[in-house]
Amino acid sequence: MHFTFVTLSLVCAALARPTVTLDKRQGGFALKNGQDAIALNNKFAGLNANSPCQAGENACVNNGFAQCVGGKFVVQGCAPGTICAALPLVNAPGTSITCTTAADRDARIAATGAKGPSAGGNTGNNNGGSSGGNTGGTKPTPNTGNNGGNNGGNGGNNGGGDAQTSRTLDPAVIATGFANNGQSKPEPGQVASLTSSNNFINFCKTVNRPITNGAQIADGSCNPAPMGVIAAKSKMPASKFLNPANLGKVKANTPFTVQMAIQNLETGHFVNAQENYFSAPQQVNGQGVIQGHSHIVMQKMESLTSNKILDPTVFAFFKGLNGAAQNGVLSTEVTNGLPRGVYRLASINAAANHQPVLVAVAQHGSLDDVVYFTVE
Repeated sequence: MHFTFVTLSLVCAALARPTVTLDKRQGGFALKNGQDAIALNNKFAGLNANSPCQAGENACVNNGFAQCVGGKFVVQGCAPGTICAALPLVNAPGTSITCTTAADRDARIAATGAKGPSAGGNTGNNNGGSSGGNTGGTKPTPNTGNNGGNNGGNGGNNGGGDAQTSRTLDPAVIATGFANNGQSKPEPGQVASLTSSNNFINFCKTVNRPITNGAQIADGSCNPAPMGVIAAKSKMPASKFLNPANLGKVKANTPFTVQMAIQNLETGHFVNAQENYFSAPQQVNGQGVIQGHSHIVMQKMESLTSNKILDPTVFAFFKGLNGAAQNGVLSTEVTNGLPRGVYRLASINAAANHQPVLVAVAQHGSLDDVVYFTVE
């Protein structure tokens, strides 16, 4: 399996040394947590990328954070000056796996009162194996009781930091399924998926395109923003035009109102389209409904029976429906009307940052509506 990605820096290099005081609130588990961390670090000291493993297993290999994919470890390097290590949890029984400095690792373990060879060893950098066989160069282990992504010493949070400002990827959100190209049971014509073991965080470095960066770049770009929260199957948006009706008629060059019923879209959410275009993930409200808005676009056709593909860069009328729906209906005025002809009217339902709405399943009815009408 071949991966094309830039070495991942999982966690900031500098972590504050803990000043843990053992007290009754820790319920007596602090010492055991420290002992477990020592044992786990030593247990994985001899691992390499080809070591057998079970799906979903996490470890440290050659000082990097590793996940088991396809029976082998996929390793992601830690930030310079840091190593991967098992750390004792402070507020609950168990251990976590994270990238940290050797000094921080040793201080956290020592604060529990546990003693062992891994608590005072390698203080070297993350050099892809510089401490591979050294009992002082610790390696992490799978969590023993708690999810590593949810504890204080893990990933981008770094023991209480803001995950949304961290410049490192928290191991808890790594999607191991992205390393699968989907070809284990190929269907006729099915192509292999692009793969990644670091959530494609550096994908835009692999293509010759400018970063989208919130702008509408007409010549194309590469957008690094995640897709975000995917709406459940039961919360998929849908729309239906009420006016003009399909095959309806309106008067030429005369104002008319477009009305569209909408469901499962919390309308009224839109951002600056010139500065925040596609720049944030899709979000949902407390009921799981996508927060967004809609648009309508009208394009002139040769006739109602024409099968000519319309040019998406050419349209007779376009309008963002940015306001909140009233009684489930969005509406807008076509103040100058339209010239005589046949038109296609379509909706474009979108999340707040103008990206097309994303839903949980591939097989579904259209999330938008289309009607055809005549201007006479």
